[in-house]
Amino acid sequence: MKIISAKYGKGGKHWMDLIKENNGGGSLWWRDVCCLDRVNEENVGWLSEGFRMKIGDGIATSFWWDDWGGEGCLANKFPRLYSLSTGKEKTCNQMGNLRSGSWEWKLSWRRNLFEWEAEEVADLERMIEGVKITQGWPDKWEWIHEKEGQYSSKSAYHLLRTDQRGHNGSSIFKRTWNTILPSKVSAFNWQLLLDRIPTKVNLLKRGIIKDLEESKCVICKEQEEDSVHLFLRCKLTRWLWVACAKWWGAEAKLDIDISKTFDKFGDWSKEEKTRQGWDCIWSTVVWTVWLARNQKLFQHKEINAGKLFELIQLRSFTRFKAKNDRYVFSLSDWMVNPTECLRGHNAGRTKKKLRLMG
Repeated sequence: MKIISAKYGKGGKHWMDLIKENNGGGSLWWRDVCCLDRVNEENVGWLSEGFRMKIGDGIATSFWWDDWGGEGCLANKFPRLYSLSTGKEKTCNQMGNLRSGSWEWKLSWRRNLFEWEAEEVADLERMIEGVKITQGWPDKWEWIHEKEGQYSSKSAYHLLRTDQRGHNGSSIFKRTWNTILPSKVSAFNWQLLLDRIPTKVNLLKRGIIKDLEESKCVICKEQEEDSVHLFLRCKLTRWLWVACAKWWGAEAKLDIDISKTFDKFGDWSKEEKTRQGWDCIWSTVVWTVWLARNQKLFQHKEINAGKLFELIQLRSFTRFKAKNDRYVFSLSDWMVNPTECLRGHNAGRTKKKLRLMG
């Protein structure tokens, strides 16, 4: 954070305010970070306003620019006093001292204050009087949307979906956080449904790729590589979907939209646990395609569709077994009829519950 503030900061502002005020300048990485704070018109400031500083010794906390009191930064709340302060860039630790074991704030001004300015100082002092500096405890950033204060992609997702839709999000996005899947795969699903993965077309939009010819699909080299083409329309991926559909005993219902295809895929099963299994398999397909695409791009490794299909079968089986060692079906059973494996497992769990209840 010190590096960010030193490179892009001015006037003592902390990194969250720098994100808010960025007008497109800086490195590509920094511009991408700033864009996260403005997902769309409904979600401006969701990231920068989601953090606050939990004050400890006050050494790393800007008195004026960090939200350490829970009511926003003081520079914005008291702009007149900030303009008069002699400590615009001071930390909380530098704005007071310990006396007889108690912390006392020491605010200083460039000139004598007018009466109305003194009233603002009184308001400021009342706001911060309950906050004490504790020596030996470092300051730390807290994510206000998690009880533990730790940022998580899952809580950010729920926040964004709530802001956009006025409730806890669509069932499609909830299902991306499938408990059977590794967290990195769930995060990839989320990014894919939001069209945030670095396909060639997205890289072209961001200016990383300059030539339109460079935006062709890594796998087929025929069409521009956006998410829909790569995961639904490319010859190889279409073959995989058809092969997987036959394996599942279902019809390959591919839409022109990623999220709609994901939703249709889950609708093949109305049972919650079995549906979670279908979601896991769908996610395994797109994750496997993405890894194969990257291996071809960066390692020049050729893609064999048949071997890729076998890898999808193996990976999905391994994820179920790793999640719960009570899954009794074998790999050979899974490769022959995954639907019956899922239904048989869930039926077995239901019978066991009934025995326990009886």
